[in-house]
Amino acid sequence: MNRLTIVKLGGSVITYKDSSPPKVNRENLLRIAKELKTSTEPLIVILGGGAHGHQAAHKHGFGNSSTPSEQLLKGIPSIRHNMSTLSLAVEEILNEAGLHGVVLPPFLVASLNNKEISNFQTSLFQKAIWSGFTVITHGDVCFDESLGASILSGDTIAVYLAKEMKATSLYIGTDVDGVLEEDPKTNPEAAHIEIIDTTNIDSVLGKAGPSSATDVTGGMEKKLVDIFTLSGLAMDIAIFNLGVPSRLSTLLSGKTPPCTRIRF
Repeated sequence: MNRLTIVKLGGSVITYKDSSPPKVNRENLLRIAKELKTSTEPLIVILGGGAHGHQAAHKHGFGNSSTPSEQLLKGIPSIRHNMSTLSLAVEEILNEAGLHGVVLPPFLVASLNNKEISNFQTSLFQKAIWSGFTVITHGDVCFDESLGASILSGDTIAVYLAKEMKATSLYIGTDVDGVLEEDPKTNPEAAHIEIIDTTNIDSVLGKAGPSSATDVTGGMEKKLVDIFTLSGLAMDIAIFNLGVPSRLSTLLSGKTPPCTRIRF
């Protein structure tokens, strides 16, 4: 595989994250599908859980280290149902846009050990890409050899697949303009960080924090820690505001919209 672009769609943009029961943001997804269609490279599209994933995970005690394995395992059906509902809705919209999407759920191809990936069948993803499909996958609940079950976040999947499949580009879509020095929801004047590299990563991590909404996957700090495991690889990496029209298509065209570039 010579070229591959991986795009993570933030759950707060593709779902109404505070909606209960969970609700897909079809308006945003229809627009995002049109932007994805402009890509000239094969695509893997990774969905954040948003309302569909985080609410059910929180309800069953994921994110709490004291939750017994029996309770975590009982949460699998509701989390799987919600994420299947979300992924199938996205698959339908992408197919309507002519992207030939197929869903490959992590629950069926990945296993974890103490929240870390111990096995992930990337061969199925490669086969789908080679066959001309746009692969859709998502944050999910997976069996965990140590804990019974744990959450595999979309961000972790994005970084893992980018490394294992030697992606040329990794674009992480969120609901803010990349990485900011403070939470823009509490300080609208928070300064935007254009580039993160080895000279400022420690300072940035010291200011980053978890999501302000219900989120069991660690927020911006976890995103950055995961991304920096790609150090040394020739890869175009950006964190951008997926909620703003044309930001994604601008990145896919090789140009730079307002965003945060990650460089090593």
